[in-house]
Amino acid sequence: MLLSSLMLVTAVSLAVEPVQANFILGMDIQGQRLNLYRDCEEGSVTCDNMLLVAPNLGRLLQTKQVGKRLDNTPYAVKRYAARTKHSVCKDGVTPCRFQGYAFEGEDVYGFIDPSNNELYITSNGTTDGDTLPYIENANYLPLTLQAGLIDTIYETSDQELNSGYNDTRQEVRRLYGAKMAADLKQEQIQWIKQRSKNCGADASHQPRTQAEKVCFIQQNDLRERDWFLWID
Repeated sequence: MLLSSLMLVTAVSLAVEPVQANFILGMDIQGQRLNLYRDCEEGSVTCDNMLLVAPNLGRLLQTKQVGKRLDNTPYAVKRYAARTKHSVCKDGVTPCRFQGYAFEGEDVYGFIDPSNNELYITSNGTTDGDTLPYIENANYLPLTLQAGLIDTIYETSDQELNSGYNDTRQEVRRLYGAKMAADLKQEQIQWIKQRSKNCGADASHQPRTQAEKVCFIQQNDLRERDWFLWID
């Protein structure tokens, strides 16, 4: 009976359309974007019809534990059935305090705790598990259905990053000389290599999937803020 109930929740949750109208929470974890969607009547206390869209969380869990990417294959976007989770009132039936969101997939299950900005992941096949802190991000970046939009955002992000680097390098050269400008170039090369390790990329350090492009977009935004450190 319990198995049938879980299967029903999974079937219903996967029917949620991962579109911006259903988007309720964006989470950034280790450069990867996770999106949570909800499709229930407005005002509902509980909701079983939810969906978590994220890069393969089983792989993300393994990467977190060993401290590096395990291989060079692209991150694949996966869908995880999700639902709200509440404590139960004294009558043992009525949902009381909201606790967060539970999710489940073929390889992992877990819990999103908005009060601590943490995601708990446990492997279905092993005893592996971990807690991953996330940064809430209201900027909507789709992971499915809108490849063209992601391509446009990525191209703009990459152009702005290159332009920012060139402008900063010229300003560093003007203020501090050629040696400091050369140091900036070397740091940028190392940053590009690290971005490829964090996000996944081909041999030319170019993203191959939507998940990797979204990760590049986020890493680029963070890098833009570093330019001020070089000038100051």
